[in-house]
Amino acid sequence: MSHLRAICATDAVCPEFNPDWIEQKIIRAYVQLAAGPDYLETTRTVTVARLGSFEINLTEDIEAAMAGLPRFWLKLRSRTNDAEIDSIGWHEFDEDELAAAVAFVWEVAHRLQTLH
Repeated sequence: MSHLRAICATDAVCPEFNPDWIEQKIIRAYVQLAAGPDYLETTRTVTVARLGSFEINLTEDIEAAMAGLPRFWLKLRSRTNDAEIDSIGWHEFDEDELAAAVAFVWEVAHRLQTLH
């Protein structure tokens, strides 16, 4: 993660999207999913960040996990047409997966900032 910090620290394009801030947002979203009521739902979603007309969601998909697919997904979605643009999934929520999730969000934020 130190490489990611160095990239963002030297890049004025994304000052609010530094890796520590992103990591905290992802952890908070995960805690919301883990601690929130499930009402017997098989899929639950929490918004991690909104970037203009896009948003990044953390989704827990229990049915996918039962089928052998990743249980947790970070998804980049268009808010204008609700289309999924990109995603990354993982089975466990450990340090390596958290680092990959932070990198995913940082790259998305960086690309969207440079497009606008």
